[in-house]
Amino acid sequence: MSARAPVPEFFAHLVDLAADITGGFVLHATDDYFAEKENLLKPHAPEWIEEKYTDKGKWMDGWESQRRRTPGHDFAIVRLGLPGLVHGVIVDTTHFKGNAPQQVSLEGIAAGWAASADELLGSKDWRPLVAQIPVKPDFLNVLRLEAASDRVTHVRLRIFPDGGVARLRIYGEVVPELRTFWRTGSVDLGAVENGGTVAEVSDQFFGPPSNLLLPGRGVNMGDGWETRRRRTPGSDWAVVRLGRRGVIDRIELDTHFFKGNAPQACLVEALDVTQLPVEELEGVLRGQQGWSTLIEKHPLVQHRRHQLDPSRMVPVTHLRVHIFPHGGVNRMRFFGHALDTPQETAALGSLTPKLLASFCGSSSWVQQLATHPVGSVRTLFALAEDVWFSLGPKDWLEAFKAHPRIGEKKKAKAATAKSAAWSKGEQAQVGAGEAEVKRQLKALNDAYFKKFGFIYIVCATDRSATQLLETLQDRIRGSKKAELENAAREQAKITRLRIEKWLASAGA
Repeated sequence: MSARAPVPEFFAHLVDLAADITGGFVLHATDDYFAEKENLLKPHAPEWIEEKYTDKGKWMDGWESQRRRTPGHDFAIVRLGLPGLVHGVIVDTTHFKGNAPQQVSLEGIAAGWAASADELLGSKDWRPLVAQIPVKPDFLNVLRLEAASDRVTHVRLRIFPDGGVARLRIYGEVVPELRTFWRTGSVDLGAVENGGTVAEVSDQFFGPPSNLLLPGRGVNMGDGWETRRRRTPGSDWAVVRLGRRGVIDRIELDTHFFKGNAPQACLVEALDVTQLPVEELEGVLRGQQGWSTLIEKHPLVQHRRHQLDPSRMVPVTHLRVHIFPHGGVNRMRFFGHALDTPQETAALGSLTPKLLASFCGSSSWVQQLATHPVGSVRTLFALAEDVWFSLGPKDWLEAFKAHPRIGEKKKAKAATAKSAAWSKGEQAQVGAGEAEVKRQLKALNDAYFKKFGFIYIVCATDRSATQLLETLQDRIRGSKKAELENAAREQAKITRLRIEKWLASAGA
C-alpha cells in the first residue's frame, strides 16, 4: 500500500473532514464507469500499476467517468465524516494525465446524516464553496477558500466535462453538534470528531500527532504519533487543543502496536486560555508560563492502554502531553465534561415559567423546573428528564394535549411565536409525504385517538411521512399502558429537542 500523501503546510492544523476513517462516504456519482467513486476517499496516496487492466479499460486508482458524448458534466456527492467549516480542498489528479477534467467546482450543504442521495439531488440549499476553476492533470491541485465556509455536512464535487480524480480531501475545522457537549456523561473533549486538534508538537518524524485523536485504536504502528530517537536530554511533546473548554476526569494513553519503541513515561500539563491573540498563543503553547501539572510523571509500558487519573479537576482548554524520552503513542482520549459558554450561561438566566411552558405543556413539569436551581446546561437537561419521568399519567396527558396531531398545524396558543420557530421541523417532514401516505396517516391518527384517548405523540424530526406511518402502524397494536409509556418517551425527546433549539437560537 502507498504511503499517505503529504499535507500542505497551510492545512497542517486543519482536519480532513471527508476522511474515510471518520465516516466520510461517497453517496452518489453521475457516472463511475472506469473507476469507482469510493476510491476518492482512500487514505493512501494514489497508486499506479503499469500492466493492470479491467474489462472496462486501464485500472485507475481514483474516480473516473466515461467520455461524455452529450452536453453537461459529471459530479459526485460526498457525505463528510465530520461536519465543519471548509477552509480548503485538494483535488488530486495524480496518474490522470490524458483523462483528467479541465475544471472543477465545489458546493456544500448542511443536511441531516440520513439524507438520501435523492433528497440531496433535489435540494435547493446547495451553496458554492469553490467557483469553477481550472485544474492540472497528474497534479495535487490545492484550492484555498478566501474565507471559511458555513457549517456543511455534505459536499458536491463537479468536474467539467468528465474524466478522473484520484483523491478528494476537504480540509477545515470540525463543528460538532452542540448536544455533544450537553450530555450528562463523560465526553472525549480531545477527539477529532468533537473538535479536538493538535496545536503544537516538538517532533513528528515518523507519524503525525493528529493520529492521536482519530477514532478507534489504529491499525498498525504507522497509525500513531511517533518521534525520532532523541540524542539529547528532555522529552518530546504534543499540545492538544480541546474541542471545548472543560474539566478532565480521565485520560487514556494507548501504546497499541508500539512494542520496541514505546515511551518509558509520560507527563500531562494543563492550560486554561480563553482569550489570547493568536500571535501570543503560539509562544504560550511552546513555553512554560501558565502551564500546571495535571498528571505527574507516570510510567508507561509497550502495547497497552493506560488509564491515567488527573491529580485535580480544573478548567482546561489545552493539554500538553510529554513522552520520555521519545517514542510512539497510538491514541489518546481526554474524557470529561464541557463547561458552559458565556452565551449558555446568559441563556440559563433568562428561563421563565412562560418559556418553560413552550418546551413542555405539563404545568407540573413547568412548576418543578421553575423552582429548581439550574446551574448548568447539563443540569437543565438532566433535571428536565428526571422531573418528566417522575410525573404520572395525568401530567403526561396534559402535555400531550398541547400538541397538534401529526400532519396538522401547531395550535397558536401552544407556544410563543419564538418557541414556534424552535419547534419548526417537528411537522415539516409530513408535508413532503405523498397524498396516499398522508391520507392513511390521518385515518390511523383518528383510530389511535379513539383507541387510546390521546393523540399519537412522536418526535417527527428527520422522519418522513412514510416512516411516521410505519411507526404508527406498529404502535397502535399495543396496549394503552404500553402506549402511554411510548408517548411519554417521545415527549421527552421533543422537550429536549425544543430546549436544544432554544439554546442554539440564543447563540449558545
